Amino acid sequence: MNSEAGTPRGELVAARYTQVISVVVVVIAVLWHFGFDALILLRGWSRYEPAWAALTAWLVLAVVQLIGSVLLLRSALRGRAAPALASVAVLAGAVAVATYPPGQAIGDISWAANTVGWFGVLLLMQRPIHELVVLLSCTVAMTTIALGLSGELDTSVAWSRLIAQSYTTAGIQLAFALLTRQLHHAAELTARAARAHADRLARQAADDTRHAERLRRYHYLRDRIAPLLRDLAEGRAHPGDDTVRRSSAIEAARLRRLFAETEDSAHPLLHELRACADVADRRDVDVTFVCYGELPDVPVAVRRRLTEGPLLALASAEVSARVTVVAMAGEVTVSVVADAAAPVALSTTGSTDTSVMFDEKENLLWLESRWRVPGPRSTSASSTITRW
Repeated sequence: MNSEAGTPRGELVAARYTQVISVVVVVIAVLWHFGFDALILLRGWSRYEPAWAALTAWLVLAVVQLIGSVLLLRSALRGRAAPALASVAVLAGAVAVATYPPGQAIGDISWAANTVGWFGVLLLMQRPIHELVVLLSCTVAMTTIALGLSGELDTSVAWSRLIAQSYTTAGIQLAFALLTRQLHHAAELTARAARAHADRLARQAADDTRHAERLRRYHYLRDRIAPLLRDLAEGRAHPGDDTVRRSSAIEAARLRRLFAETEDSAHPLLHELRACADVADRRDVDVTFVCYGELPDVPVAVRRRLTEGPLLALASAEVSARVTVVAMAGEVTVSVVADAAAPVALSTTGSTDTSVMFDEKENLLWLESRWRVPGPRSTSASSTITRW
């Protein structure tokens, strides 16, 4: 994706390419009409019959060119405005050709037919190609009718001049329009290919992420739960043993937390803690759950570290447990008070911004996991496990 309004890069390239073509056509039309046509009009001013009609036609075409250029650069020439302006241009061109003196339909003071052709390219480049063919045919017809009325089509030389003139004006304009359409089509194909490639990369990234998550779960089950189940199956561990029962409760809580990580929830941290508490609740432990403050977005890895200590405490609780989640500015804490033994193995490996503190007194365990939310004012705290 590109930073501009989230638009794919291929689409931006195609849009910019189309804009460049539009600018080129507008520049050609402006220079041709306000430069070349204006000079021809001034040079042959006294020869037009009447001159004011030729000037009026030139002014009408100037207005059409200005309106069409603005609409083209705004990509607004796909509607009815384009054929309407093109019709006005053809009529103005016909008026201009009618002002030529006899014998000048193809001469040094003729300008209208060629100009109307370029205006057709400008106005109809975003329209079906047959509309431009009709307009260019009208420009050729203007010159042909003017030559016929002046009696200049009686010789093969005149026909040769007409064919050459048509080829060098309407033919070139049609070829230019076809080339721009072909280039625009190529740009669109490139944009579609870029979008398809980006979609493939996104799908591949999503597939890789899902595969990595499946591998993580598989390794977790293989490394943590499978040995316990194997010992139970082979008789090396007895279900009545307190240590085995506690280990089973811990792994059951971890397994429920693992499933909860992939479930949609407005507050994933609370959802995973409740999944851990559910294991204690199934053993008839009275669990109280309290939350204060608005929780920020907590990454999965941080949620695992925050819930690991409370998970061990809840899995060891015998009668009651109280879970408290507090979200303050720049910090999230999860604390548990339970009638449980202190955790034997507790780790925050890989963490630089979490800490765990616990204390045990008269068979009452207090444990707190704390996460410092990264921010411009937060300082990195080493991962610590402290016993008060």
